[in-house]
Amino acid sequence: MKNESVIEKNPALADMSIEEIQELLAEKQAADRKAKKLAKENYEAEKAELINSVGGFSVHARDILLDLKYESFKRLLLFRQKMLEYGDIRGKENNKGSFELKNENYKIVFRSQVNKCFDERAELAEKKLKEFLTTFVKRKDQNAYKLIIALLERNQKTGDFDFDLINRLYKMRDDFQNPLWTEALDMFMESYSPYGTAQYIQFFEKNPTNNCYEAVVLDFAKLKGLMRTEIKP
Repeated sequence: MKNESVIEKNPALADMSIEEIQELLAEKQAADRKAKKLAKENYEAEKAELINSVGGFSVHARDILLDLKYESFKRLLLFRQKMLEYGDIRGKENNKGSFELKNENYKIVFRSQVNKCFDERAELAEKKLKEFLTTFVKRKDQNAYKLIIALLERNQKTGDFDFDLINRLYKMRDDFQNPLWTEALDMFMESYSPYGTAQYIQFFEKNPTNNCYEAVVLDFAKLKGLMRTEIKP
């Protein structure tokens, strides 16, 4: 089948002058530019509305969470004093700050945790321990040497010693009767000291179906509900 020319497809063009065709082309190009400009403006307007709407929503949610945090800590800490006076707290005055409140609808758990870390003495302890290993253990007992080196491994992200590993190491204190060994382990434990207190609040809602308390999730990534795979354009 023969391909039709532009004039054969549009017979009206045959009666037009070149100037008229050029003018028609210019009008069509101008119309296309206008349409593209309008489409871009509409796109940019929709993008701006989306950013401002969802962004504003997130700021509003953040402010609500800040209010929740402030009110929760203020009121729970004040109520803890009343619980102490009333004798309604486990451990009474010896309680480090942890307690829970619950009724038929909700449960609120308040936790107070002393944060600890190794101070500069741990560096000296490590040096002393490695001196002992190199001098007395490496050649005689490769298995013990490798185990102890593994227990000295630090956290890859923070560069800190792992207390659980050091604690396992300390349980081996009687395995070697050498001052370098015992001094190093004692120094490790002495260097593990508190540097502050962290307080946490967890909220739970009772599920009427199974009569169990379920966590009220405030972590965006852990919220249950509509998942990305369920969202359709």
